[in-house]
Amino acid sequence: MLDPRQERLRRLFDQALDLSPPERTAFLGRECVGDADLQQRLLAMLATAAGDGFLATPTGPASAAVTTAPLQEGQGTRIGPYKLLQQIGEGGFGVVFLAEQEQPVARRVALKVVKLGMDTRQVVARFEQERQALALMDHPHIAKVFDAGATTSGRPFFVMELVKGAPIVEYCDREQLTIAERLALFEQVCRAVQHAHGKGIIHRDIKPSNILVATQDGRPHSKVIDFGIAKATSQKLTDKTLFTEHQQVIGTLQYMSPEQAAGSLDLDTRTDVYSLGVLLYELLAGSTPFERRSLQGAMLSEVHRLIREVDPPRPSTRISESHDTLASIAAHRRILPKHLGTLVRGELDWIVMKALEKDRARRYETVDSLASDIVRHLAGEAVQAAPPSASYRLRKLVSRHRGVFSATAAVTVALLLGIAGFAWQADVAAAERDRAITAGRAESEQRGKADALAVAEGKQRQLAERNQGTAAAINQFLLEYYNGRSPNGQFYVDDVEWVGFGVHFYF
Repeated sequence: MLDPRQERLRRLFDQALDLSPPERTAFLGRECVGDADLQQRLLAMLATAAGDGFLATPTGPASAAVTTAPLQEGQGTRIGPYKLLQQIGEGGFGVVFLAEQEQPVARRVALKVVKLGMDTRQVVARFEQERQALALMDHPHIAKVFDAGATTSGRPFFVMELVKGAPIVEYCDREQLTIAERLALFEQVCRAVQHAHGKGIIHRDIKPSNILVATQDGRPHSKVIDFGIAKATSQKLTDKTLFTEHQQVIGTLQYMSPEQAAGSLDLDTRTDVYSLGVLLYELLAGSTPFERRSLQGAMLSEVHRLIREVDPPRPSTRISESHDTLASIAAHRRILPKHLGTLVRGELDWIVMKALEKDRARRYETVDSLASDIVRHLAGEAVQAAPPSASYRLRKLVSRHRGVFSATAAVTVALLLGIAGFAWQADVAAAERDRAITAGRAESEQRGKADALAVAEGKQRQLAERNQGTAAAINQFLLEYYNGRSPNGQFYVDDVEWVGFGVHFYF
């Protein structure tokens, strides 16, 4: 259960944040009568909120410690054995200073401390988790932690190696690294992130500003920094209460995986694979998959939808479409504009798009697999990534436009059923017609046979009658010729048959 005092602090802060300065002064004077400590904390929190680095995140329950320290550290302030020289960075809840250590080792370091007024339980827990995550790791491309402690006001701080360098994209463009050189540098980053994964740490905020690059011994050397929103997968990094609300979006939208943008609590190392894919896209094509101006001009819900549902163009396609900036992009990579798209097209397209798969089951299983494909490409070997099949692209299209396809499918089914019914009726009618035609033909053949038989019978009768007539004529002729006499007084021809040119008489 929340401490009523801390709950009141949170409520008053949220109310005061929306007021104008005159209204805010009157509000604080009215609400904090007799409670100078509460008023001081509110003033510190509101002063921090007015800065550029403030993140609009609920403050959470405040720490029980009440500070009487000055509102802001600055040059010359000492925190333990460290003397602050200048501020070199600032986030939502922490400030990073360049500091000087004198004992037991004289060196310059980076000191990160929670902002005054932002030391809520949730923020302190997050801060200590980052400190412990960095302490677990030992990799040449990850910033090292040297020390940790708390200020006199109770705010935690930790000291890490001072990383000098520029954000990776800025460094690559400034030094005009070729595509091959960028890939080699990117492989360094992959190995560092894989090391973190091996320690059970998911970074969750991989972006250019969290990867600093400097030249060492004539070669670029990268350092992954800022594990401020890292997530432990196999251990508890802090005893402090750390709670991430469901559907609370943590990270940087342009580099955020779809599941992270959806506020899912079920994140694994493949969310970093996606962010690395965005970084690689930018190193190759000169812009992120979803350009800054398109995201800045859209509502937050639309941004989330784009990240979760819309497939970006391939890097080579984005390069070919960058008509106004193509010359500059190619110059930063020391290549002719007409050759850049050709160089990226194919295997590099496949590698990037596999890392950027919306379905994490289709991404690289590990960051090490992604790095290995980069090495294979640089060595001229076949890569493991391959373009998605036509059937997969069709399934993706259907899933993105499910309503349209459902309606179309219903209409199509209805049309097919109608066509099938029409075809069945046509088949029935055709069968009836064929049977009628067949019966008619059979009847016609029978009539033809009967007619032929009748004709044949008629011819037989005619022949018989003709033969009988001929026989009678011959008999009459013979009777008259022989005076009608025969040996017995009669002469009669029974029948006559014409054979050839002769006549056969039958007596």
